[in-house]
This record gives sequence, C-alpha cells and structure tokens, in this order.
Amino acid sequence: MQSKTRQLTPRIDRGKNPEGLPVSAFLLDENTWSPLQLYSIYRLILAGALVTIGLTGHSFAQLGSFQPALFDATSLVYLCIALIGIFLAHFRWPSFSDQVYLHTGIDTMLLLMLVYANGGLHSGLDLLFGLPVILANVLRPGQYSLFLSAVSVLALLAIQLYLQSTLHIDSSELSHAGLLTFFVLIISWLVGDWLEKASKTAALAKKRGHDIASLSQLNQSILDQLQMGILVVERSGVIRHMNPRAWEMLGEPDHWRSQPLKSLAPELNIHLQHWFKYTCPKVVSYDIKHWQTTELNFRLSQLGSRDKGAALIYLEDITEQREKQQGVKMASLGQLTANIAHEIRNPLGAISHAAQLLSESPDLDKADDRMVQIIQSNSKRMNVTIESVLNLSRKKNPNKEDIHLQTWLGEFVHDFSMQSGLKASQVSLFIKPIDAAVRFDSTHFHQVLWNLCRNAVKYAFDDATQLQLSIKCSLQAKTKTMMLNVIDNGVGISADNQQRLFEPFFTTSSSQGTGLGLFMARELCLTNNAYLEYIKLPAGGSCFRIIFSHKN
Repeated sequence: MQSKTRQLTPRIDRGKNPEGLPVSAFLLDENTWSPLQLYSIYRLILAGALVTIGLTGHSFAQLGSFQPALFDATSLVYLCIALIGIFLAHFRWPSFSDQVYLHTGIDTMLLLMLVYANGGLHSGLDLLFGLPVILANVLRPGQYSLFLSAVSVLALLAIQLYLQSTLHIDSSELSHAGLLTFFVLIISWLVGDWLEKASKTAALAKKRGHDIASLSQLNQSILDQLQMGILVVERSGVIRHMNPRAWEMLGEPDHWRSQPLKSLAPELNIHLQHWFKYTCPKVVSYDIKHWQTTELNFRLSQLGSRDKGAALIYLEDITEQREKQQGVKMASLGQLTANIAHEIRNPLGAISHAAQLLSESPDLDKADDRMVQIIQSNSKRMNVTIESVLNLSRKKNPNKEDIHLQTWLGEFVHDFSMQSGLKASQVSLFIKPIDAAVRFDSTHFHQVLWNLCRNAVKYAFDDATQLQLSIKCSLQAKTKTMMLNVIDNGVGISADNQQRLFEPFFTTSSSQGTGLGLFMARELCLTNNAYLEYIKLPAGGSCFRIIFSHKN
C-alpha cells in the first residue's frame, strides 16, 4: 500500500507549479496569489474610473468621443468583470494559471474595444493597453503569453488601420501604434525569456536554501545527540552555540545565548583568551575544575579564519571517564582479591593458628613469647588488610537510595560523637538547603564519613579534646552540584603526603592502620558517582570534600 501511495503522489518541481507550467521568479514565495490580487484591485480602480468618465459626458481627456455608447457599455462590462475577478482572486478559484490567462485575455479584448470606441490610441490608452499583455509574460512566462502578445498587437494594428481608412486620422497615429506594438512584442519576448531563466535560477537557489536548511538541521540534531559537549564562542567571548550536553556540564545556565563565556565559566574563558592571543589556530587541550566542583577536559580548535573566526570547544566530563576506569579497576580488583583469598589467606590462617598454639606452651621464655605476640599482631593486621580489599571488591554494585542529609547526618554526628568520646560542641553540622538530599548507598556513605571523621580524631591532634570538627553540605549555585566538606582544625597534611594521600597502602603511621582507609573511601565514592578530594586550607587544618555528580 505504501509503495502504491508513493507512485501516485505527484512530484512537484520547485521551478514549476503542479500543472507543470513554469513559475515566475516573482512568485517563488509563500503567497503566489499576491500579484494577481493586486492586479484585480488595479482593474477595479481602472474600470471604476472609466465608468465615472462615461457618466461625466466623456469630457475628461475626450475619451470615448468616437463611439460613446460602446465606450460606456464596455466600461460597465469591465467594471462587472473586475468585481467578479476580485472574488475569484480572493477565493483562488479557478487555478492561478487559468486566472492569469483569463484576466489578461479579457482585459486585452476590452481595452481593444475601448481603443476603437475612443477612435485611436490617443488620450493615454496606449499606456493602459501594454500592461495586461506584459503582465501575462511576467506572471506566466512561456509560449501562451507570447501568443497572446502577438494576437493583441495584430488586433491593435488592424483596428488602427481601419480607423485610419474610415476617419482619415493622422498617419502619425499609425506610426505610434506600430512603435507601441513593436515595443510590446520586444518587451514581452525579453521579459518572458529573462523571467524564465530567472525563475529557474530562483528555483535552484530556493532548492539550495532548503538543502542548506536541511543540512543545518541535520548538523544541529547530530550535535544535540553527541555525548560530548560542544561550544562555539566568538573572539569577543560571546557564546554563539551550545549543545545540550555542554549545557548540562556548565550547570544548566539560564539565558545563555549571546552571553559572555566568563560569566558562565571563568576558568574556561581564561584559557580561551590566552589561546586566542598566543596559540590559535593550534589545537590544544586543558583540564579545569569548573567552579571548583566539576572536573572538565576541553579541547580548543579554530572555526573560520584566525582574525574573524570563532573557537570550537569540545568538553568532556572527567568524572564520567573516571567512572569507566573505575568499572575496569573493580573488575581487575575482583580477580586480584580472589587470588589473594586463595594464595595468602589460607597460609596466613595456618601461621596464626600455629602462633596461637605456640603461645599456649609453658616452656616459652619472655623473648620467645614476645616473638609470638609479634607474629599474632602482624597476622591480624594482614588479615584486616585482606578483609578490607575483599569488602571493597564485594561492594562494586551499590544499593543506592535517597538520603535526606539533614536527618541522616544529624543521626551520624550524634552516633560518632558518642562512640568517639567527643563533646557535642566539638562537632558542628551545617546543611543548605535544608531539604538537600543525595542518592547514595547508605552503608557506603556511612563508611566514607566514618573513615574521614575517624582520621580527624586520630591524626589532627594528639589530644582529641582540642579538635573542632565541622561537616558542611551546600549546593553550588553555578553548577547546581552538591558538595559535602569534612573540616578539622588540626595540623593538616604536608605537601609531600598530599600527593600520595589516596594511594593504597600509603600511611603516615607505622603502628596504626593499613593505608587503605582513604583509598577505600574514594573508591566507594566513585562507585556511587561521587568524587572525594583533599582541599588545602590557607588557615591550616584539613578539608576532605565529596562532590556529588548530577546522577546523585
């Protein structure tokens, strides 16, 4: 059925109307009936003026002096036909081509009768005669219009010859009629030929315009579907285009069109202006932290000429790349932990069991007993390390739920203070907005915060009574990203240790911990589409920040 429908549907050429006739270049717009409707109004005005002249006794310019009765009758018929033509053009029936030939043919015939009734072409009727003939060639160039022009000029010459032989008028009028007919023929032929070529050119240009518009829509659709952010920025720093992905990465800004880039992404604008000034047109890439929250990688390339062109910016969210790497890492970690459980845990269990049996022997002296204690303590520490890695690999599929931060963190602060022996005044909680919520695995969330807060208690001060611990949660206005900061007033972390802070098995204490706490905290955050980082505070102390992505 569909194939038959395609076969029966006529193909309409841009340069022709549905009837297959050529279309004038003046008609290749949305309303092709406008010229014909305007001509119908002109006919009505002209016919009304001729009827008025007949009613005044033909005194104006001596029109209709040869046959007054014929002049009046022809003018009245012309007025009636003009009125009918107004309605036909308004309701667009019959077709446009039929009306063009019908109106111009009738007008030519009636004007010839008026020329005869007037006794010749004097009194300005020559100007009225040429308009409908030329108009036919303008609106519908082709053989029919040229035929109408030829018939009209021959009829005019015949009328003029008859009047000269009957009325013995001046021969100069016959010369005037010959020049007029020659002028009408030449103009009709030239106009028809020129408009036919112009119509083809206009139709081709319009088709190319439609093709360009379609291609532009296709490009727009492709840009909108890309997972990579695309920005087009003028040399002045004004944003010309932004696809939906870039709009999300920049925090879904309102009214971004024609806005300066520095108001939406100042870090990106600094690199862009430097690139325009020193590096353009070389393709370069940078990593930035958008409004201190979202980590972005962007690549700059030239669009257009160097002096007047724009910059094409490709944006990528580093967080998403990190999530992909996290998936690969967790898969590898699962295989590693399986080998650890098989190759290390069983021998470690045998060592621990043998040390326990040896400690129960009554023949051990103090030195041997100390050696046994060292074996047992280090076996326990090794077992804790293995358990930590195993637990991390088991929790690679988080059970996310909506966590209302005000309620959840309030309970966490109370429990942590009680178990850590801290006073209520030593731990503060600040949340804005008050109804803030995140989507996170609650077990993972508790483990991460407990680890961060416990590190502050253990390492910030030797005396825990001096500790001031603050948990602050806020929404970044520019990027609409939720952040949670765990801040203490301790001694802070040295610059050398900051570089290795989240490495596995790295610890600043040789007697406490396994060096997996912060590593596991970051891994758990990554598993839940969040990111954990350390922020250096100018006034001293430590700040660990959890940045929740839009998925949270």
